[in-house]
Amino acid sequence: MSKDIRQFLEVVRKAGPDYYVDIKKSLKPYLEVCIIQQKLAKESRFPVIYCPEIEGSELPLVTDLFGSYEMFALALDMDPQKIDKAEILKEFRRREADTKPVQMIAASEAPIREVILKGEDVDLSLLPIIHHHELNSGKYVTIGCMICKDPDTGIPNVGVYRHEVKGKDKLGCQINPANHGAYIARRHAELGKPMEVIICIGHHPAMVLAACCRGSLDMNELEVMGGLLGEPVEVVLGETVDIPVPAYAEIAIEGVTDPNKWVADGPFSEYTGYYGSGSTSCYLIQVTGITMRRDAIYHDLDPGHREHGMSTVLPSESVVYEAVRRVVPTVKAVHFPPSGNCVNHIYVSIKKRVSGEAKLAALAALSAENMAKMVVVVDEDIDVYNEHEVLWAIATRTVGDKDISIIPGVSSTTHDPCAYDETRLGKGNMSSYIIIDATKPVGLPFLTRITPNQELWNTMNLRDYLKQ
Repeated sequence: MSKDIRQFLEVVRKAGPDYYVDIKKSLKPYLEVCIIQQKLAKESRFPVIYCPEIEGSELPLVTDLFGSYEMFALALDMDPQKIDKAEILKEFRRREADTKPVQMIAASEAPIREVILKGEDVDLSLLPIIHHHELNSGKYVTIGCMICKDPDTGIPNVGVYRHEVKGKDKLGCQINPANHGAYIARRHAELGKPMEVIICIGHHPAMVLAACCRGSLDMNELEVMGGLLGEPVEVVLGETVDIPVPAYAEIAIEGVTDPNKWVADGPFSEYTGYYGSGSTSCYLIQVTGITMRRDAIYHDLDPGHREHGMSTVLPSESVVYEAVRRVVPTVKAVHFPPSGNCVNHIYVSIKKRVSGEAKLAALAALSAENMAKMVVVVDEDIDVYNEHEVLWAIATRTVGDKDISIIPGVSSTTHDPCAYDETRLGKGNMSSYIIIDATKPVGLPFLTRITPNQELWNTMNLRDYLKQ
């Protein structure tokens, strides 16, 4: 049986209430789903949330598939209780490199074709699309994987963008200009051709992780998805467009966009925890068809929740780990903490061999992630997934005037709320990099860290000593 969102939901259900919760009441599509997710987060709980009833739709909704590293472990067939987080990245990198060609199957065998809506029957209001936050300009598809094709090579490309509902058969498409989807759209514009797309909603988490992987323009993310799944992805061609779509997805929105025409998008609740500064421009997709499973499950993501950043963590950590490894082969771990929006801060641990190596590692990390603003480099005895340890290393191993470097005047993401213009007179897209070397000096005496006896640590089980 092919892996899909249903198989994954069964895995998290069996894992227990720490990983899966059912909602017992009908929810409004305006704000309520996100409020529940944020209330759970306030208790440091990040389970998959299954909502069987959303007012106005007959379809159930599921959210928070990327709320924690434990969820990543389950997605990669690992035991979240027995695996250390660095092992999760190691397994992700192994699978990411083990790409598998897709397998085309007949439309009659594809669950995604159980329901076909075309022409006047196309109606996006049938789907439980959510209005996530009060100041958002409307309802958004936030975790759909948009598939298009490079017009020169014919290679499919998959990316995660945001899509505002503009009508019963119209969707916005806001793509960061540096993303491959934007390059492909601009190439269509140069050729004077419309761009066909399919927005795939609801599949195994591996699809989103693959869509967020970064490589060359000729990388086929559907093949990367097969590597992450450990099996080839079965695909079928769209009903109204010549684009492949995973056959075991839940919902496929097919359409065409004119890449020479733009419409307004936003304001929108960004990953930074702030609303965007106002309306921006985006493409407009004319929806030509919707296909789905008979009992389709709609996958949503709260863009103001930590899951927004977490969904890209493993692909980002993989890229940065490789960049650091090239200059510092003794790199041990790389982490993008949720406190830094899972992209603005990077923690790197290395086995330091020579003076200055920590700064080399930091510069390599910054070169690989242009949205990062601060890199902290620590020794191998520091757990980068434990922020308390990272801050302790800064407190006890950093000398401010020697170990903190600031690189001013670097280009910033458009979503950075504190970016400035080049004259520093107002808002713009400039920022600074901060490098913190929290490693011990090489070749000089340093105080010994207090650590528990390893033999007793490994053999003493708290349950044997504590009263219930």
